Amino acid sequence: MKPHERLDSLHRTLSRASWIVPASRREAWLAEWVAELSYVYTQHPASATDLAQGIVHDAATMQRLYLADRYRAIDWQAPRLCVGLLGCCFTLLLAVTMAQSQLRHLVFSRWGYGAFACFVVLALFSLPSTVVTSRYGAYEAYSGDAATMVQRWARWRFLAAKLVFSVLSCYLLAVHVTRPFQHLLGAQADWLLMACGLIFNVVAVSWVFTDQLQRCPTCMRSLRGSARMGPPSWGLLDSSATEEMCDRGHGLLHQPEWQTSWFENARWLQLDSTWRDLFRP
Repeated sequence: MKPHERLDSLHRTLSRASWIVPASRREAWLAEWVAELSYVYTQHPASATDLAQGIVHDAATMQRLYLADRYRAIDWQAPRLCVGLLGCCFTLLLAVTMAQSQLRHLVFSRWGYGAFACFVVLALFSLPSTVVTSRYGAYEAYSGDAATMVQRWARWRFLAAKLVFSVLSCYLLAVHVTRPFQHLLGAQADWLLMACGLIFNVVAVSWVFTDQLQRCPTCMRSLRGSARMGPPSWGLLDSSATEEMCDRGHGLLHQPEWQTSWFENARWLQLDSTWRDLFRP
């Protein structure tokens, strides 16, 4: 291979591989490879061609490490991420519905409005049972005086956002599930839609309240560090529970293994600001 052909081949390989490297690290990566190839080429041109075979692999490794860093940087406990994921699910289901003309006309018809109204009524009827089964009303962390009015309003707003996105997503999902059966069942497919709606609503609303209980009442981040507290033999006289903590140092949640006379409901232990240095900033 002639010298100018070898140089042209190295330049093309380096240019194509550079698009794989993240933009924030591309300039430094290019400078490092250009310096290394230039040094090797001046000593032994054929060795530079052999060295260039690792350019694409190195670029792919840089991209993989960059994506891994971005993944680790995601705050999975943040309430914004939870609402964002629910919003993305609803947007995806809505986009799929709008892309199909039959489903689009069905959802935005008189039948669709009536089905949606019945779906909302089913969701409202499922609220009391899910509140009782999840023991959300007896949760002492949400009835104490430790949180400010702004924090309480943020909690209810977060809960309402999860309920709205969950119910809307369940409605569109129920329409998609029951749509293939409408040609077979005819008008009876409406009852199948209501049955699916009731099941989906119970599951979704139960998850919403359960997820709410597993979050810090101050910052609404998911609790971490589940640890067993006390042996089961202490169930009647002392605490036999699971303890979870807020990684920002706001407090600890004690979840009893079962209802006892001494420790019946989940309890939230609010920590003062002197504990914050022991947790994440």
